Amino acid sequence: MDSLGDDLVLLSIRPDKGRIGNEERLGFGLMGSELVRLAARGRVSINDGRVTVLDATPTGDTELDAALASLADARRPPKAQTWVGKPRRGICEAYQTRLARVRAIRIEERHFLGMTIKPRLHVTDSGRVADARARLDAIALSSGPVDITQAAYGGLAHAAGLPGLLYPGRDGRQARKRLAEVAKGKQAGPAVDEVTPLPEAGQAPADDTEQAAIRAAASAAAMANVTDALEKVHDITEDVRNITDAVRAVNTAAIHAAVHAANHAASHAAAHAGGSGGGHGH
Repeated sequence: MDSLGDDLVLLSIRPDKGRIGNEERLGFGLMGSELVRLAARGRVSINDGRVTVLDATPTGDTELDAALASLADARRPPKAQTWVGKPRRGICEAYQTRLARVRAIRIEERHFLGMTIKPRLHVTDSGRVADARARLDAIALSSGPVDITQAAYGGLAHAAGLPGLLYPGRDGRQARKRLAEVAKGKQAGPAVDEVTPLPEAGQAPADDTEQAAIRAAASAAAMANVTDALEKVHDITEDVRNITDAVRAVNTAAIHAAVHAANHAASHAAAHAGGSGGGHGH
């Protein structure tokens, strides 16, 4: 999920115009993507609509750390919809800069009558854009349940206003409808519970933890009754699996809440603020 925000920006660029085609909504999608990524990493939880920081340690990702800091600095856990609904000042430009840094796009500075005007954006990594589009097409042009990664991607694409940009007109009607349903969680199936928190630096993945527990219990078999040792292996393995399942359920719920918040903020802004996506700080 780490490429969520970058993918949203890449797909928002209109090559023929050299600019963002859904500028009034992109900020909501980017804020939502950061909340999703923090939830997937186990850094935040979302309960009763409010975001609680579980670990404020910097992640090493500049934009994600800015999001984490704003949540941690709040006097009380902010409402997800309120937080997502106030995109950080300059968030869209920040993501453009990071994409330019890895040479996925080129930013052409422009001037008119001595004044700096909005730069022109040139996509330089067409393969990366094609990959992002193919993954979104796989959601928008399909039917049936989606997994948690697809639910987050499709839901945030909808919040960012990508359906109307990428699937316009009569031919794109079904794709737009599909992404709207994904955004509402209507296409979530059993596979949606298969989310696992991303391991932090130096932290063993859940599968490695389970294997370590099994190896530790198996070692005890050499010094105790074989039957008892095997029962311990089973018990420890079941405990680890139960904990892992519980973590997955919590993170799945948080990710769904983040996507819902992004879509609510985007629709609220469109309905009550004339479609202005603004860049207000927290």
